[in-house]
Amino acid sequence: MKKYFIYTFGCKVNQYESQLISENFKKNNFERALKPEEADVIILNSCTVTAKADKECQYFIRKLSKLSRKPKITLTGCLVKNKNVSLSKMFPNIEIVTDKTTLFNDSQKQTVSGFDKHSRVFLKIQDGCDSFCSYCIVPRVRNVLWSKPENEVISEIINLVKTGCSEIVLTGIHVGKYKGGLSVLVEKIVQIDLDFRIRISSIEMNEIDDKLIELMKANPNKICRHLHIPLQSGSEKILKEMNRKYSKKNFEEKILEIIKALPDLALTTDVIAGFPGETEKHHKETCDFVKKLPFAGFHIFRYSDREGTKASQFKNKVPSTEIKNRAKDLFEIDLIKRKIFLSNNLETKRKAVKIGVNKALTDNYIRVETDTPEISKIFETKITENSKI
Repeated sequence: MKKYFIYTFGCKVNQYESQLISENFKKNNFERALKPEEADVIILNSCTVTAKADKECQYFIRKLSKLSRKPKITLTGCLVKNKNVSLSKMFPNIEIVTDKTTLFNDSQKQTVSGFDKHSRVFLKIQDGCDSFCSYCIVPRVRNVLWSKPENEVISEIINLVKTGCSEIVLTGIHVGKYKGGLSVLVEKIVQIDLDFRIRISSIEMNEIDDKLIELMKANPNKICRHLHIPLQSGSEKILKEMNRKYSKKNFEEKILEIIKALPDLALTTDVIAGFPGETEKHHKETCDFVKKLPFAGFHIFRYSDREGTKASQFKNKVPSTEIKNRAKDLFEIDLIKRKIFLSNNLETKRKAVKIGVNKALTDNYIRVETDTPEISKIFETKITENSKI
């Protein structure tokens, strides 16, 4: 029997789509290889959100090309849709698949049957973005807005739960643009009479409506106490240059409103260090802003030019050494925030699901050590000093 191997780079949507590709290979009588050296076919599901992501994928292609077995290498994903990268010239001996859906069993009906017995899984409910933040290449490589029909979302959740999944992460490229309203969908999901919970993937501040907050408040066992709300900068001027759709005041008011309704919520965010034109004053404004808001942790990105974006044409680029230093400042604040959040939760009991050997994830996004044998159930655990966020 022939074997396949999949490398997945980037976001949760890519993880979900890799599962679709995997199931299609299995339906065509392929066996999943445990390591690339054993595979006849290797698929790289790429990301192009940063220059680092591009380089990482290209490194893997070069490495795989040296395998003695000489597998067929197929490259798909966002990198191949980035017209600024000449992949066919760089790698003439690999197959490049621009339309990833041709690797699915059914490109029209994108649903998975399971996630290889994992208790925590991703469910793609939306695709595409048309926001055009000035630094972001994503609207140029995933520009078609798509939403999975409600009935398919509901039936897929029921099937995943029956196969042993206990936490389902609702994900998309811009999940808040779910057609018909995310809160309307969530309201129907929480009515499913099965033992599971959902976690909402990254969502924009101005797409969190009152109904969603009320649903989270009323359904603590069905909706995780965690929201990831991207900030990107704490400088009013830089937010405008980034083409973000809110002011600092709007953002702060919304965050405090959410925390007032859900005081035990884990609130995480994204911050970009070194955006073009960002001065030391702007950087300090960002540091001061994230310090005062009740974040439990950050994802920190060093700005990198994406050719074709508006920001790539901006002048006054920040030197790479300075970007590194500013990112370091943010990491130090992030570390303090994480310690405070863990300290506030120490010795409390939370509901969790297994995410690996002796590891579990609580509803409020804390990773704990556990010796429970339960794989497919939600269980109660205590947060200890060994826990992390």
